Amino acid sequence: MRVEGETERRENVLQTLYQHGYALDEVRFKTGRPDRATLALLTKSGAPVVAKLYPEGGGETTYANMQNVWRSSFGQRRTPPGLPQPLEYLPESNVLIMERLPGRPLLELADAPEETFAAAVRLLAALHESDAQPVTRRSSRAIVRSAKRKAARIAELAPDFVPAINPVVEALEAARAHDSELAPSHGDFSPRNILVAEDRLALIDWDRFQWADPARDVAYLGASCWVTTLRRGDRADWSKLERAVAVYQSVRPDAVLKPQLSFHVAAALVRMAHSLVELWPQEQRLVPELAREALRQLAQKGFRVGPPR
Repeated sequence: MRVEGETERRENVLQTLYQHGYALDEVRFKTGRPDRATLALLTKSGAPVVAKLYPEGGGETTYANMQNVWRSSFGQRRTPPGLPQPLEYLPESNVLIMERLPGRPLLELADAPEETFAAAVRLLAALHESDAQPVTRRSSRAIVRSAKRKAARIAELAPDFVPAINPVVEALEAARAHDSELAPSHGDFSPRNILVAEDRLALIDWDRFQWADPARDVAYLGASCWVTTLRRGDRADWSKLERAVAVYQSVRPDAVLKPQLSFHVAAALVRMAHSLVELWPQEQRLVPELAREALRQLAQKGFRVGPPR
């Protein structure tokens, strides 16, 4: 039934796109989310664009976020812009249309030079220093509330993981960090959302654009790299996080990251554990390992935490 519903929706979306003058292109994207389809399109003039299909309500917010950033010093006033240009939102199908840049996500580039990773961190620092004005904010208190909601959802979908994930949420609440500053934050800064184009880097997927502590984005990048290595079955370490912190501090030496970094790493791991359960259930066996690492991160910074029950 679900497959039939998805097929029907795709056909309806395609009809809407055709009516607005778009045509399907032959390009296929490897990296994506199970809950969000991405289509390569051509405009009437032959310009390449991307259509992203969102669950009900998500596309409008993301389009507004992208417009906000596009009008800022990180967008059209920057050379080159730090994101693809948002072009159109089709509310009848909840589809966002944006400029298609020739390139691939950093996640797909196993042989990418170290400088590309460093350039991505510098791009993040530019976003944090931009005059973009998010509408909402994500304080450390809100991050704890979000972790509680994600733990509740994990309990609903995979109750066997409750003894592993609940102690992490309790430890996060006890170790809640004080925000050093609130900066325009991408909110999902990972190799999946760093597009390496021919002559530039650009950030994509602006669903979570908010005011937040800069450590949140830096920690999420490091945690994403750690989890990606773990999912491949390799030995995971935190060298990417260490590199990200070093590059970021070289660009913004007055930024305060380290006191709250372990809190944001642990929160990121809870968020990724939830994603595994919700979107990639075939890999949810990794949830206890993510929970143990989250507790270890908090413990090594001096916070008192209990073991998973």
